[in-house]
Amino acid sequence: MSIKPVYKKLLFYLVLSSLIVFLIYCPGINISVEEGILIAVFVFWIHTLIDKRYLLNKLSQKFNTQKALINNLFINCQNLIYLKDDQLNYIDCNPQMRKLLNLDENINISGKNDFELFSEDIAKTLRNYDKKVIEKGEVVSYKIEKKLFTGETKIYDTLLSPTVNKNRISGVIGIMRDITQTEALREKYIIKNAQLNSILDNIPFAIYLKDIEGRVIACNKILKNYINSPDKNIIGENLCDTCLTDISDLIKKEDAKIIKDKKKLSYESHISIFGKEKAWYSVSKSPIFNDNNDVIGIIVYFINIDAEKKLQAQKETFVATLTHDLKTPTTAQMNAMKVLLDESLGPLNSQQKEMVELTLNSNIYMSNMISTILATYKSESTDIILKPEKFDITELISSTCKEISNLAHTKEQNIIVKTSLDNPEITADRLQLKRAIVNLLSNAITYGFENTDIEITIKEQNNTIFLDVLNHCRYIPPERMKEIFLKYKSSENAKFNKASTGLGLYLSKQIIKAHSGEIHAHSYEDQTCVFGFSIPKKPKPVVEETGVN
Repeated sequence: MSIKPVYKKLLFYLVLSSLIVFLIYCPGINISVEEGILIAVFVFWIHTLIDKRYLLNKLSQKFNTQKALINNLFINCQNLIYLKDDQLNYIDCNPQMRKLLNLDENINISGKNDFELFSEDIAKTLRNYDKKVIEKGEVVSYKIEKKLFTGETKIYDTLLSPTVNKNRISGVIGIMRDITQTEALREKYIIKNAQLNSILDNIPFAIYLKDIEGRVIACNKILKNYINSPDKNIIGENLCDTCLTDISDLIKKEDAKIIKDKKKLSYESHISIFGKEKAWYSVSKSPIFNDNNDVIGIIVYFINIDAEKKLQAQKETFVATLTHDLKTPTTAQMNAMKVLLDESLGPLNSQQKEMVELTLNSNIYMSNMISTILATYKSESTDIILKPEKFDITELISSTCKEISNLAHTKEQNIIVKTSLDNPEITADRLQLKRAIVNLLSNAITYGFENTDIEITIKEQNNTIFLDVLNHCRYIPPERMKEIFLKYKSSENAKFNKASTGLGLYLSKQIIKAHSGEIHAHSYEDQTCVFGFSIPKKPKPVVEETGVN
């Protein structure tokens, strides 16, 4: 255990005193009291000199160390450092300052002033700030632009502080930091922020950005108008705690899902927000990512779609009324034709029967076309909702072929079914799948050559059903095949499709897609064409992401 210096001194003086007392009172040693005191004073003086020399050496080492440290900092610091006396003449500066002034190492800066080194405007600015430091003894900070000898303009953040000697201000020390890049970034940020605010305020729907804690980062005027606070600053607020308390739990669940899945969430909902009456809103929420692909916020936008919903309802009513008004007389005509064919009203000759059958087939075709138009409209207005059930797909195809055979008979076409299924039972929406098959068959009959065969091939592979309908017809170029399943086709492609068939192929694609399947079409130069689809034996409906319920 080390002994503190003060205790060492006390111990030394105690031992010295004891030794002198011993010498004075020792019988064998003849030393008087005056001589003993003189010896003690001499030893004390010698010890003080040694102690003082030791302390001076220690202080000198510390001073040299600090001086070396300050000198190293002065030389190697990337900031510009300079010293001025109380007359505001330079004493010294570091190499970075010399570089700014384009001064050689051998040029002595001592005694020079700002007017000798800078332009008059800059020199006046520097002198004004230096005077404030000298007069008030306060630290001063300011920014200044300096055009270098290279022609480049730099911006410096300058810090001035007084130097003090014997309680008197003896000069100024200045440190200048290059902030050109920082200022440029700040300017870009201001511009980008202004652009963002301009974009937000001109978007025709309510939109805002929030962090993962739910605090608003940015928003537009439409959102503020929804809140009835156009002049209020809501930045930093959590809307769930202020004006969306009624649906705060729903919002938090949605946000948690977005942060977890890192996916966009879109839905339509009939809700009440910001204390307003219930209305239909289209809502979309998208995650905001950082460079590490972490979600750091969410952008939310919503728009009132009451008008669109009302228009949609009017359209549905119009289409339903139109198809009903068209289908009622068509059905009546079909029933009348069937009565005539049954000869309930009297016998018909062969020519009359043929005419009635052709008229009946035309009405059946018209009825199917009306059903297709209605089904297509419904598939666009809402998602196709499947009602899966187990059934025999070969039996469905067989019955469908019988129902449509009259249409094929008019063109003297034969429908041939080829199947290699060991187990024909599948789980699907029977009615929707039948509609898709009817559309493919109608397409094959309508555009197939007369006196040709139409082949339906069914096979299974990896629990997937493959159905192909092959017919013989004119070659369809590849560029036309790309748009064969589109609802609206080019005029050049119209010659391959009638209105009913075009909608039928479009509707068939939607039905197969809803069964998690794929539809395809191929045309070959040997004048054969194949339309078909593949679906899993137990399909899962395609479900779009919706809001958390």
